[in-house]
This record gives sequence, structure tokens and C-alpha cells, in this order.
Amino acid sequence: MKTSQYVWLVAGLGLGLLLVGPPRARAGVGPGSCVTGNNVCLNNTGDVGKKSCNGNFACEDNSGRIGNSGACTGVGACLGNSGRVLNTSCVGFEACTGNMAAVGTHTCVGDFACASNDGKIGNNACVGANACNSNDGVVGTSSCKGELACNVNTATVGTDSCNGAAACYHNTKPIGNNACKGEKACCGNTAPIGPGQCNGPPVGGVGVCQVGTSCP
Repeated sequence: MKTSQYVWLVAGLGLGLLLVGPPRARAGVGPGSCVTGNNVCLNNTGDVGKKSCNGNFACEDNSGRIGNSGACTGVGACLGNSGRVLNTSCVGFEACTGNMAAVGTHTCVGDFACASNDGKIGNNACVGANACNSNDGVVGTSSCKGELACNVNTATVGTDSCNGAAACYHNTKPIGNNACKGEKACCGNTAPIGPGQCNGPPVGGVGVCQVGTSCP
């Protein structure tokens, strides 16, 4: 009888392991991280570097790997983030909340800068409030700087392009390098823009290559 009970106990434990699976590895958190605020890293499963993820809900439900030096700093900065975030990026109120893509160094700085972003973003890009909010396109280095610069952009943006308030707001076609620089420069754009094109300040409140009248 005792042998039978032992066999059933072992079998039950084995079945439990199959159903639950092996224990998940615990996320690593560097010194000075996840210390300031409420529920800062609640349910976080991504590794966090040094002095990052600080602020209320800053990295709650985060599953992406977070870099060092103040990455994901601010209320809800990386709340629900699943993308890789490099050093000094995703800084501001809900800067990268719901972000799903890789983010470079010193990128996505500003309130809602890369909220709900789903496009890979290079270094020193998407700086400004809502700069790349709901962006779906790949963004090159030093691009999309300014409030609403690439808000709801759906196409590839080259290097050092789309810099200025609403410069490529609601853009839907590829932008070359060093292009669309200036306030509303390519706002509402619906055609491919080549390198070095569409640069300059607005004329009479209209961007140099602006399409339509719905620009903010």
C-alpha cells in the first residue's frame, strides 16, 4: 500500500511539472533601478541595467531588456514595453508605454514620444512630445525630432530627416536621408521623398512639401 501511494505521489508531481513547466528565470535588476515610485517594476520580466526604470509604474509589465543611465525614467515610461531599450532612452511621461520595437541610445525622449511604437528606431531619434507616437516605420539616426515630428508615421525615415514640429506627421511614404527638415515640412506626405528634398521653413504657415490642410 505504501509503495502504491508513493508511485501515485511521484506521478502527480510529474504531471504538475508538465502542466506548469519549469520555473521562469528571474529578471536581473541593476543597482539604482526600480527603486523610486509606486509599482515601479511590478510584473517586470525583462533585465534592467543600472539606474533605470524609476518613476511610478515606470517598468510595470515590461518584458523588454532595458539599458543603463536613466533609461525608462518617468511615470509609466516603459509600462507594458516589450522592445529592447538602450541607454538614456524612453524618458518622459509614458514615453515608451506599449512600445513593441527596438529603441536606440538617447531616443524616445519626451512625453508619449514612442508610445505604441512598432518600428525600429535608431540613436538620438524621436525626441519631443509625441514625436513617434504610434509610429510603424523604421526611423533612422537623428531623425524625427520635434513635437509630433513622426506621429502616426507608417513608412521608413532615413538619417537626419523629419526634424521639426509635425515635420512628417501622418507620413505614409519613404523619406530619404537629410530630408523633410522644417516645421510641417512633409506633413501628411503621400509620395516618396528623395535625399535632401523638402527642407525649409513653412511659407504662410504651410510646410514646404505639406499635403492637405489637416496638419496641427
